[in-house]
Amino acid sequence: MQEKIIASLMAQLDLDREAITMESRFIEDFSMDSLDMVEMLINLEKETGIKVPVEEVGDIHTVGELVKHLEGKQQ
Repeated sequence: MQEKIIASLMAQLDLDREAITMESRFIEDFSMDSLDMVEMLINLEKETGIKVPVEEVGDIHTVGELVKHLEGKQQ
């Protein structure tokens, strides 16, 4: 799951792999806005089949939190 999320961020935001860590923050480190977040979640849903309701996005601030959230929904 972690690598899928990282690959998605690399493609969407044109980032290098080294720029993305589990502690990376979407807004502060990647300058993502709400539209970027929704786009990322749509891409991840297509790849993983896991839907993240928009109201849950407010609780997700880092790559690690997103990984944990999606892995929790996987089970």
